[in-house]
Amino acid sequence: MPHPPLYLSPPAVLLPATRLTNEQVIARVRENYRGNPIKWPLLEAAMRRVLERCGTSIRYFEEDHEARVGDYAARAANLCLQTHRVASSDISLLIYGGVAREYFEPATAMEVAAKCGLRHVHAFDVTSACAGQLEGIHIAASYLSMHDEYRMALIGSAELTRNFLCFDIQTVKDLLTKAAGLTIGNAASAWLLGRQPFAGGSLRLLGFRNHSMPTHWHLCSAPIDGTFTSLSTDLFKLNEHVAPEVERLVAQVGWKVDDVDHFVFHQPSESILLGVLDDLGVDRSKGLLTHHLYANTVSTTVSLALHELLKQKRVRPGDKLVLGTAAAGFSMVSLAGVWEA
Repeated sequence: MPHPPLYLSPPAVLLPATRLTNEQVIARVRENYRGNPIKWPLLEAAMRRVLERCGTSIRYFEEDHEARVGDYAARAANLCLQTHRVASSDISLLIYGGVAREYFEPATAMEVAAKCGLRHVHAFDVTSACAGQLEGIHIAASYLSMHDEYRMALIGSAELTRNFLCFDIQTVKDLLTKAAGLTIGNAASAWLLGRQPFAGGSLRLLGFRNHSMPTHWHLCSAPIDGTFTSLSTDLFKLNEHVAPEVERLVAQVGWKVDDVDHFVFHQPSESILLGVLDDLGVDRSKGLLTHHLYANTVSTTVSLALHELLKQKRVRPGDKLVLGTAAAGFSMVSLAGVWEA
């Protein structure tokens, strides 16, 4: 469906104060290790291979298990409003797109909206694993296309893992489902979607694509009462479907793959991301790698990657960008746009 001119703001991002290295994460596993000490070096070596292959180095954690997801998401949302000098009264739609939440009712978006001073707003949650924020942006674009009275949308999330990550790893076999948890970090972020460009630059949106392959729903899970598990090897094999989906998006907006200046992707692993760029046949320099800086911050990774790209001042007016993510489910979401200053 054609949509009116819509512009996506630069994201606002927040990171917890605690910065953990690989050595500190391995030390946490060692503290929980109850097996034969002779077998520990084998397990440690296997973990190091996982972290090296993914390019994991640093991740940020909120160590306070009492910290509220809604508070973090609201802080990012308020920072986004303040940065772009937007009044809370200008927000007609608020979407929370995170995996992390503290309750089933009401929508976490309601708490975020209240803590942003929004008294009259359409607020709801979108749950789509790591794709939640980009799904939220696509949905917000649809609402703004259908409702002329909607002025601006605020889309954000906060990913606080708390006890959902498991450092109780006793054997190399445990890594089959728990290795991905070693590469997870925490963050919060928020974007604005409006009908006018934002001062200082914004992405004029041209097209979206969403595609799901639900037969793979069982490969990754964050249960209600339990710890995060992922069959990473099987899940990563599905990344072969990402490049063809991006190619369909690029063709949809009338570009060629080589026309794209920046690919801003979800960051589960730097080797996986480089593989997607190779599948697309583009220079690897067109894809920013941020996994080593923040690890996999779930639904906030694309926003952190774009934030880093803008911070490095690599984006110029007229540059063509593709933002994309692949998420448990298996779902792929992508959008294309042109940067306007």
